[in-house]
Amino acid sequence: MGEITREKAMDLAVKYLSFKSRTSSEMVGYLKKKNVPDTIISEVMQKLDEYHYIDDAVYLKNYLENNRQLNCYGSRRLLQDLKKRGLSDDLLLSLVDLFPREVEVLCCEMVAKKSLVLLKGQTPFQQKKKVYEKLGRMGYPTEMVLEVIKNLELTDESMELSEDDLVREEKKQQEKLDRDFQKYLRTQRQKGLAGKVLIYQIKKSLMGRGYPYELINEKIEAMQEELLDE
Repeated sequence: MGEITREKAMDLAVKYLSFKSRTSSEMVGYLKKKNVPDTIISEVMQKLDEYHYIDDAVYLKNYLENNRQLNCYGSRRLLQDLKKRGLSDDLLLSLVDLFPREVEVLCCEMVAKKSLVLLKGQTPFQQKKKVYEKLGRMGYPTEMVLEVIKNLELTDESMELSEDDLVREEKKQQEKLDRDFQKYLRTQRQKGLAGKVLIYQIKKSLMGRGYPYELINEKIEAMQEELLDE
């Protein structure tokens, strides 16, 4: 492969942006994978900034607006996703202002009510348990989830899922996650996997089992040093 010129690198960058918006970190990572020299990457990033093709602050605002209209993820999930996209800590701190608690509560309530529609015919206990798990997977803070669930209108409160019940269910889920984590860890190690490939395969397997995104990441992060130290 011949030497990559600034023009060629710019073409690569524009093509990468043609699919969807990118953060500065994502663009730099992409160009590095294409073996673009660092000096040219700097020049390209400067041009992209001048043309307003990349603007992390605008990216964040658009990302949050799309979330409100389409995905309705909670702040925990948003923070993790945005960190992976390489946004700066300063921008991430503005998440509190751009996605205030009152807006997050409205999103949480909307997801809960939509979920209830799909749970008709199940007992209030089952409904609340499944809504709790759904909101947890979507990254809403636990205390917010409990408050929203407490205010849900169900027909038979005699089987109401209490806060203690929810905490017990969460503990049971964590214990089951620990068991499955160890099972997949043994299986993948027996296949000879290690390091980041091992982590990826374990995470993929756990997501396939339907565990909340946040619980998986917390478990992986707690074990990451051990997993990478092989």
